Amino acid sequence: MTEPTDDLPADARVRLVDARRLTGPNLLSRSPLVIVELAIDDGGDRARAREAYLGELGRLRAALGLSAAVEWLERPHRGGTVVGYAASIDVMLPCAEMSEWAALSACAIAAGRAPLALEPKRAEIEAMLAASRSPRLAALAGEAGRRGVPLLWDDAAVSLGLGARSACWPRDALPAADAVPWESLGRIPIALVTGTNGKTTTTRLLARMGREAGRRVGATSSDAITIGAEVIDEGDWTGPAAARVVLRRADVDLAVLETARGGILRRGLAVDDCDVALVTNISDDHVGGYGIDDLDAMARAKGVTLDALLPSGTAVLNARDPRLVELARGRSRVVFFADLEAGGPEAEAARLVVERHRASGQDVVLAAGGRVVHARGETETSIADVAAIPIAFGGAARFNVENALGATAAALALGLPAEAIARALEGFNADENPRRSVLVERGGVSVVLDFGHNVEGVRAVMRLVASLRGEPPSGSLTVIAGSSGDRSDREIAGVARVIREAGADRVLVRELSDYLRGRVPGEVPAVFRRALGELGLAPGAIEVAESEVDALRRALATARPGDFIVLLVHVDEHDVRALLAGAGARLA
Repeated sequence: MTEPTDDLPADARVRLVDARRLTGPNLLSRSPLVIVELAIDDGGDRARAREAYLGELGRLRAALGLSAAVEWLERPHRGGTVVGYAASIDVMLPCAEMSEWAALSACAIAAGRAPLALEPKRAEIEAMLAASRSPRLAALAGEAGRRGVPLLWDDAAVSLGLGARSACWPRDALPAADAVPWESLGRIPIALVTGTNGKTTTTRLLARMGREAGRRVGATSSDAITIGAEVIDEGDWTGPAAARVVLRRADVDLAVLETARGGILRRGLAVDDCDVALVTNISDDHVGGYGIDDLDAMARAKGVTLDALLPSGTAVLNARDPRLVELARGRSRVVFFADLEAGGPEAEAARLVVERHRASGQDVVLAAGGRVVHARGETETSIADVAAIPIAFGGAARFNVENALGATAAALALGLPAEAIARALEGFNADENPRRSVLVERGGVSVVLDFGHNVEGVRAVMRLVASLRGEPPSGSLTVIAGSSGDRSDREIAGVARVIREAGADRVLVRELSDYLRGRVPGEVPAVFRRALGELGLAPGAIEVAESEVDALRRALATARPGDFIVLLVHVDEHDVRALLAGAGARLA
């Protein structure tokens, strides 16, 4: 599609942010939609902008011989609005092109200019529609709906059924509906894992629980796609494309899919329904993007996974998070999990939530008395000792205790046996959870590697470090930090504050050159330097490094026995591993 704002003046009150397809359940609907997102400056009229867009869309549709009117849905937000409408899945791409043109024309009108000319766009869309229409896809979708068989589609392929009970065809070679082996097609259990922090660790741990139970597990995460214990593709695979890869594999009979905010908002879910939806927590990260103005809106975005639950499905929610407790209202099958030993202002409220839930005959999973406990009513079953869970660091890493609780609750909801869950909890270690709270020792120097990248994630890591250092701490603390460019200055300053409050003696800030995301080189490190300086850290204690490896090499060069180095936003796993191996480091 064309660049949205090329033809608009910089001071236009209404601007097109994006026109795109939501190919699955989303914030506006359980069904696929074509949407446009409009940014509206202060003083702009949201209703007028929407009506101008719909009017221009109707003008183009009428010129194409289509109904001018569409049944539209809207999600207004602080900076603008999102408007969507349903379209047949075979022609969603040309419809998105229509919507982009209509939105650009509406922006021109809002800027006091003439609307866009119909030609040559009308002829272009007419050709796209002719090439895209697929009676066979429509017939397959209709028959799949009647039979209750899941259908997954993208621009390259269409599949029916899931995993071991699926079949897949190229988009341009679809079978007739009566030639499909319907009797062999069906569902496999699906768990969706979302939240702000802890998603990847929870996903990996839940997948391990499935394998311990003898299941053939396909999993997606921000690090990789895995089938069984094999990594088949590395990278950030948390969107619907990755889910489709797993769900089209004939060797998968259980899917555990990390589901990130970005994928939900950009494309919707890959699946229409799921068996378990687990939400770890909601905190301040990425607020402001895609019309998500605050934490309540973020909770609603994550809650799209809950809306996709089958009638028999289970919501697995953190009782320490009041927004997640609110999301549980009106849902028939909920398992709450809670670390009742973590303390903090949320502890007492969480205790009341789980006590009420338990008394009503529903399931809870708790950390209590040093154990992971599954409880319902008066019945309690001990699953494992917290001290026996490697990633919990003897209970010092309370965030990983919480991740273990969430994974346990999801595994029980999937019907996995307690014995398999316990084996996974006690066997899952840093080797299976790279880049997440890995402790390495080298000549008496402790190095903590973690992906922590937002305020709450970094705070959790620094609490672990404080526990490991002891009281009073010995040695110095060096923190290596960075941030992707799509974080606001406020969010970056918040991370700097947590680092400073943790007592860092030295901070090495590095550029995440692959994650500039609209920033210019040097801009994010400058924000860190300014924030740390304002928080009282001496200028000489703040350095800028070229890369993660450069920063770690410089930190190790001056470190002495008893010192701690914390590497945050750890992304260069292989290079860092090679550096540490060459320096004689070992896993603690």
